[in-house]
Parts: sequence; C-alpha cells; structure tokens
Amino acid sequence: MSLCVCILVLGTIFFLVGCGSGGNTRFRLMNAVPDESSLNVLVDSSSVSSNLAYATSTGYLSEKSGSHQIGIEPSGSSTTLLQQSISLGSGSDTTVISYNFSSSVANLVLTDNNSAPASGDFKIRLVNASPNLGPVDVYIVTPGTPLSTVSPTLSNLGFGATATYQSLAAGNFEIELTSVGQKFAAVDTGTLTFTSGQVRTFVGLNNPSGGFTYAMLQDVN
Repeated sequence: MSLCVCILVLGTIFFLVGCGSGGNTRFRLMNAVPDESSLNVLVDSSSVSSNLAYATSTGYLSEKSGSHQIGIEPSGSSTTLLQQSISLGSGSDTTVISYNFSSSVANLVLTDNNSAPASGDFKIRLVNASPNLGPVDVYIVTPGTPLSTVSPTLSNLGFGATATYQSLAAGNFEIELTSVGQKFAAVDTGTLTFTSGQVRTFVGLNNPSGGFTYAMLQDVN
C-alpha cells in the first residue's frame, strides 16, 4: 500500500514539474546594421529567417521560453556576425534589434509592453539605432507644427537608447528627430496616422545612401 502511495506522489510531482516548464514566448529580430543589406537569423543554430532586409524585422516568431542562442549572419555567408544567449520569458514578447556597423554590431534586447492602451489612445516606443546621428531630441507633434514653437517630447535620446512608451490620443502626428538643442529635423516622418489600440515601435536609423531614416514596427494592430 505504501509503495502505491509513493508512486502516486512521485507521478504527481513529475506532472506538476512538466506543466510548469517550457511555456510559449514570442520574439522578433530587426536588422538595423546599416552596412548589411540583408541578414540571416538563427535560433539555436537553426535558420528562422533568411534575407532579412535592412530596416525590417522578422515579425513575431513563436519559441519555447528559456535561454536561446540568437545569431545573425550576412545573407549568402556562413560567417556569424553576432551570437548571443538571450533569455525569453514565458508569455512575454521580446524585440531584438541588431544595430551599429557590422564591425561593432550589438543587440538591443527589449521587453515589449503590448498591453492595450487606454480607450481612444495608441502607444509608441522610440529607439535611436543610428550610429551617425548621435543623441537626439524627439518631437511628436501635430503635422506642420514649427519646432521653434514647441519643446521636445523627449530630450537627449542617445544612440542605442530606448525611451519608455508614450500614450497619446489617436490621430495624425509628425515625428521629428533633431540634434540635441537644435530645431532642424534630421528625420521627419511627415504625417502619420495612428488609430485607437495600436502599439508601435519607432526606430531612428542611418540611411545607407546618406543621411537618416526610420522604421516603424507594427507591434499590435
């Protein structure tokens, strides 16, 4: 009788341990390496995305939670530019931005907050991934607003830095990046329309053909 009880208890323990591990998670990787027109993305040495163009992301990919080896290599080459062990939490969303020139490439690992904004609002997170732009002031303004008449929405956002999410009423906006303390836009999106419930990640980038540009990642909706 006691043997049966022991077997039952051990079976229950194994069942509980099995249920508490290996949860699902999502991650995406963005190519922000300005001298690499396309990248291959690997997870634990297996390819999950090929020919990922500069300024684009894989979109969210499903993985088991836990530690994974995330690697990138130039398309058409088996030479690894960067491989990093990254922990992906169960039930979480993670954005990995591979940025800087290939000689100094690094990963910016971001925990995404894709919870719904307040009713009628959208959320936006801003990232400076431009190695040539330097620290920037960020303006999120009504389209056509002269920058000389307003203060920055965010000041001194450094290279490789990420600002906290901004929650704003849905509508039309213009996002402009300037050198710190200046009023001349190095990046100007023109008019963008944001709808209620959207979550977005804005990434300031080098333009490979000269100057600067941006990418807008669609997180939710």
